[in-house]
Amino acid sequence: MAHAHARPAAPALRPPAPAAPAAQAVKAAAQAALPTAPAVKTAPPTTQTASAQALTPTAQDTPVQAASAQARVRPCYAPGDGQVWHLLRLVPGPDIAVAAAASLLAVGVERAAALLERLTAGGLCERTAPGRYRPRPAPPAHPAGVRPGDGAALRRLAGHYLHTAHHADRVIAPHHPQLPLAPLEPGCTPESFVSREAALAWLDEEHHPLTAVRESARDSGQRWTVFHLAACLNGHYVRRGHTALQRAQWADALRAAHALGDPEAQITAHRYAGQAASRAGRHIEALAHLERAVRIAERHGRPGPQAWAYYILAWTEEMAGQDAAALTHAICAAGLFARAQQWTAQADALNAAGWYFTRLGDPAQAERYCARALDLSRRHRYLAGQAAALDSLGLLAQQTGRHEDAVRAFSAALAHCRTLGNTYQEAGALDRLGDSYAATGRPADARTVWAGAAAVYRSQDRLREAASVERRLTALA
Repeated sequence: MAHAHARPAAPALRPPAPAAPAAQAVKAAAQAALPTAPAVKTAPPTTQTASAQALTPTAQDTPVQAASAQARVRPCYAPGDGQVWHLLRLVPGPDIAVAAAASLLAVGVERAAALLERLTAGGLCERTAPGRYRPRPAPPAHPAGVRPGDGAALRRLAGHYLHTAHHADRVIAPHHPQLPLAPLEPGCTPESFVSREAALAWLDEEHHPLTAVRESARDSGQRWTVFHLAACLNGHYVRRGHTALQRAQWADALRAAHALGDPEAQITAHRYAGQAASRAGRHIEALAHLERAVRIAERHGRPGPQAWAYYILAWTEEMAGQDAAALTHAICAAGLFARAQQWTAQADALNAAGWYFTRLGDPAQAERYCARALDLSRRHRYLAGQAAALDSLGLLAQQTGRHEDAVRAFSAALAHCRTLGNTYQEAGALDRLGDSYAATGRPADARTVWAGAAAVYRSQDRLREAASVERRLTALA
């Protein structure tokens, strides 16, 4: 498809109440290291809690160097190590990064790193990768069990992942609005990022603990946390083609939204549940979700929510082969976005309308709408919109025999997709670029980009598209 489907901006929902104490620990943890220190910033630590004060160094603390030597003979512990180890044991899974451990323990990052190193030297932890640690089984001197402050520690951990995910989404897609997240627990220090690359890397590396936080929040009734995590992560799952994860999180968020009784949350949850179902090829389910979103939006009466419902309904109708209905809803969405002054979303809707005109055999109207979308995206420095409009214009040039123009358009779209980390749309741009290379007598270039497209399609379980590209590769050989 040629038009963009990155996560539309979430609605400005009412601020949630502070999260309730968590009923259980996070169910999974990260598998890969955090971005390197120069790429990631951590907010200054807030005032330490009572549990953090108990971790303050004392004269009896064992230096890391001496502890390392002693650990070769027998485990060695320092005052406060048992409490640190206990809090780390609240996080099931393979390991935890230093920055997340700092929020869990309510200490600064440097202090957390020193504590984790000391526990490693004393035999209570082991290092699984640079900057990542795993607690060892309980020694007799440090029995397990529930302790006062465990709920606050888990809320700090959930806040760390939620607020960091929100910041990462804002860095990657700065046109998205701020979400009204719950206030941070004292001692929670979420991370911030200085580049899109660092934000994308963190989202890729930490999606296991992010999933675990959502599941823990779901099980303990923290409905706004469930909903806001889904809103923060939807764009990343769309960009990376993680359709199964997208479906799972919106199934949870949909139940949370209806339990909250918030109409805008319900509209958002239904439209993204529909988007995820459509990506999975479940078009009847998708249309049911989108039609429900439209009905709630029409009752709600505000142009923004209605526009989003119509926009994703159009995309779902396209997936079901209903191009005429899709065009009607895309044009309607563009008008409503203009009324709501949501200009980047209007650019997406205009480009979608252009795409449907293309499919319906009206290239003149298609080019008019896509050119308007590109102009609007450039005026608002909206890279995702530019990538989508360029991809559409490339397809129009290709269909009218202007293959050199198509190569330039697809190449520019591809560059924007890679800047944004949008591997889902990147695969389509590579696929179509290969067609134009083949048409202009450049088989080696066509072979290279088609091989890349097939690999991305297969990694995202888009097997029909992969098979189509592979047939063209075989014919080219």
